[in-house]
Amino acid sequence: MGDSRCVKRLFTVFLGWIVGGTLAFSQLLPTPIYQKATYFSLEDVRLLESPFLDLQQKGKEYLLWLNPDSLLHFYRIEAGLQPKARAYAGWESQDVWGAGPLRGGFLGFYLSSVSMMYQATGDKELLKRLQYVLNELELCQKAGKDGFLLGIKDGRKLFSEVASGKIKTNNPTVNGAWAPVYLINKMLLGLSAAYAQCGQEKALPMMIRLADWFGYQVLDKLTDEQVQRLLVCEHGSINESFVEIYKLTGEIRFLEWAGRLNDRAMWVPLSEGKDILFGWHANTQIPKFTGFEKYYEATGDKRLLNAAMNFWDIVNQNHTWVIGGNSTGEHFFPKKEFEERVLLKGGPETCNSVNMLRLTETLFSYQPDAKKAAYYERVLFNHILSAYDPVKGMCCYFTSMRPGHYRIYASRDSSFWCCGHTGLESPAKLGKFIYSRDKGGIRVNLFIPSVLTSKELGMELAQYSHMPESDKVEFRLNLQDERTLTLRIRRPDWAKNPILVINGKEEAIDTDTSGYWVLDRKWKKKNRIILKLPMEPYTENLVGSDKYVALLYGPYVLAGRLGMEKLPVSFWSTMNNMANNEIGLEKVPTFTCPSGAIPSLLKVVKTNPLHFRIQMKGFENIDIEPFYKIHFERYAVYWPVTL
Repeated sequence: MGDSRCVKRLFTVFLGWIVGGTLAFSQLLPTPIYQKATYFSLEDVRLLESPFLDLQQKGKEYLLWLNPDSLLHFYRIEAGLQPKARAYAGWESQDVWGAGPLRGGFLGFYLSSVSMMYQATGDKELLKRLQYVLNELELCQKAGKDGFLLGIKDGRKLFSEVASGKIKTNNPTVNGAWAPVYLINKMLLGLSAAYAQCGQEKALPMMIRLADWFGYQVLDKLTDEQVQRLLVCEHGSINESFVEIYKLTGEIRFLEWAGRLNDRAMWVPLSEGKDILFGWHANTQIPKFTGFEKYYEATGDKRLLNAAMNFWDIVNQNHTWVIGGNSTGEHFFPKKEFEERVLLKGGPETCNSVNMLRLTETLFSYQPDAKKAAYYERVLFNHILSAYDPVKGMCCYFTSMRPGHYRIYASRDSSFWCCGHTGLESPAKLGKFIYSRDKGGIRVNLFIPSVLTSKELGMELAQYSHMPESDKVEFRLNLQDERTLTLRIRRPDWAKNPILVINGKEEAIDTDTSGYWVLDRKWKKKNRIILKLPMEPYTENLVGSDKYVALLYGPYVLAGRLGMEKLPVSFWSTMNNMANNEIGLEKVPTFTCPSGAIPSLLKVVKTNPLHFRIQMKGFENIDIEPFYKIHFERYAVYWPVTL
């Protein structure tokens, strides 16, 4: 960029701040905020035997099963090249809601998922797939000659209309096309993962060319008000993508574009702590807030951080089910409606939880504490882990909270729902949040069997556990030499009277203000740390109601197996993403005592695998188990209560 052009652009930014408050003044002189916690590379963390490792392996199998040429089908068409394989069905190529298919929408997620899964497993076949797709995308982008890189039908024509000021938006369409800016965002995120996580150099110029195409050919031709109108339609975390490219290149234009892509309808009221979420499409909003936080990191504009933190608190407190998921039927609703909404077939959407975990990771890096880690644990152990079928490893769309309902899952080649998009990523990044690093040392955030190896720190930290069947968690810390190291281990609020034994000696350890035990000492070369985390049954009422109650044990939500009545022939669906066959609530047993008395009625009948029975009339033949273990049958997470 030439000097005169840069000056003109900075003047435009300044003028926008003066007249409309659209952009932060800090964009003129960005003040980056440095993270207090960072995450280890996925290649530094290896999962050990557990349900999480099983899920990771299923996810890898699916990535290797997919045909890259089918996912590239529409990209080659839009580049004027002959496709090499037929497109997949479902949202990839079939009409949905009259908005047409989400053409090519899966490929950006495929790029990021393959990149993360290669890091997490080291499987070289994944790297070959990644490199092949990048080579094909490079051919498509070069054939187009202008930086465009999408599978949207007539995408250039669509965005030319937008750039001319013809912008008709709703959610989920722009000028009749389904979420086109969302598709740009996902391709940019996929290319970013390939470059930043797997070192694929050619991904960066491809990402820059696509971002420049959108910036110069569309954004620069629109007023701020027109951009805000464009943002009415679901656009993922497009602001995050432009911040990321700014961080990778140092080119200020990307940060300026990112500022214009911050949706005022969300960040302004949420920066003031207002819960205005009722009626909004949940997963359209969640990714924006990761972008707001990233923009704060790049500029120091604390209004955007406040928006992200307030949003996280509000969703957690006012809009979240016991499994950690939020909303129902894809939309936020007021607290007073939980009693009504618990009876609906469409419960929390899986991709909402995936994106809330991304937001939690981002906020935790700025302010690490046990509250965020506990939320992450609740979502990961109970919504994400339960959302995948144990046979094919396919992800469900909705997890109904209706007592006596069930789940259906995506088919491998004929669904490609949004929850299949994000569901592709989750198995690849299961190791991300288990550990983090800060200035004082290492944090253990989650209790998942795994091994962390850091050549930089000259250490290996192995974690062994068999929860929920056992309350024992063992760590083995091996160092190259005896030295001082600070190890912080989250003190979980579900553990009753925990015991900590270090190298054979039981110790009373202080908990810091962030809710972590602080083990700050000079360590031997080989160390053994044993945690006893006693777990007991407890209950949580439905938000805002005493008429429904959920059962929990340690970090796990428990559910009851309620049989096979009126279930579908197949649990894997194509276009239909909802389980439709209800049974009457009269077939679900009811607690006839105060919720505080229920834990004493729950008795262990088997420890491996763990399951319970409830000693009350009507519950005699119902097995109670961790929710993530129940598939292909009806279940109850929430139970009716009458006094």
